[in-house]
Amino acid sequence: MTNNSQLDGDNNTLLYNAELSQDSCGVGFITHKQSKQTHDLLVKSHQALCTIPHRGGMSAEGIGDGAGVNIDLSLKFFRKITGIQSLEAGQFGVANFFFPEDHDHYDSTAYELIERHFQLFELPIILWRDVPVDKEVINDAAKKAQLPIKQCVFGRPATLETASHHEFEKHIQAALLAIEAEAFSRQELTGFYPLSMSSRTQVYKGRLNSFEVIPYFKDLYDADHEICTLFFHTRFSTNTAPATMMAQPFRYMAHNGELNTDKKNRLSENAIARQHNKHIVFPCGQSDSGRLDQTLTRRINEDNLDIVTAVLAMMPPAWENDTT
Repeated sequence: MTNNSQLDGDNNTLLYNAELSQDSCGVGFITHKQSKQTHDLLVKSHQALCTIPHRGGMSAEGIGDGAGVNIDLSLKFFRKITGIQSLEAGQFGVANFFFPEDHDHYDSTAYELIERHFQLFELPIILWRDVPVDKEVINDAAKKAQLPIKQCVFGRPATLETASHHEFEKHIQAALLAIEAEAFSRQELTGFYPLSMSSRTQVYKGRLNSFEVIPYFKDLYDADHEICTLFFHTRFSTNTAPATMMAQPFRYMAHNGELNTDKKNRLSENAIARQHNKHIVFPCGQSDSGRLDQTLTRRINEDNLDIVTAVLAMMPPAWENDTT
């Protein structure tokens, strides 16, 4: 039963009461049963995203709270843009970055940081590019809210030439953690954020409405961009304000709602890190869903847990009245 004092405003003089907010975001998943890469999946994803704008938030100016897609790496597409026809799955990776807010002064600093860590981890850079966008599909207010995405395509280290795909992915995640640990500690790199860095998947997202995602990113409606699986998300901001960095999906998940295990997960992760003489760095202003994704990434790649075990450990079921 609702407490009448909440509705009467006795304890809150504002029209909005966070305790009564129960809105949630829109999520979806599409895959090819035979894991065949096809552009039709991106066509279907646009159709699906166009059905859920009511699940995402929008400002009075028409700016979306955030939306995007997490997709597998398209062999045909990356062979085309790199000019390397021998490119094979598991032999290359893709990193997508939001660059600092002060682009004129600090883009070169971000490039230097990334390339230094790539050299340290022996990840040969194949290509740098700006992810092309069609600004005509969003309004003028939304244009000002977007951050450009810089994309880096890279190869395997020579030292991991015969290693498994999983070992290559773990190596990439170690490099990503090193990049984040430095970047998130430097004031001049405020706004820098790796959307994704993987040999398996990549993320495209922004302060968009769901129906704007596929038309906005030109890569996604390129007929040569063929994929076999994707999941998407459109955000309805509740306990945090809309921000480009908080748009979803993240690297491993798209999350719908708030968490009541967020603090426990952070305490556990810091304890595990100290045990291994490591230090965890989270970016300022991060959402609980963003922290959950970062923790999940580490549990899978550093603790060698499968994704089901990692998720269950981070979100245990309620124990009260459970007789099992």
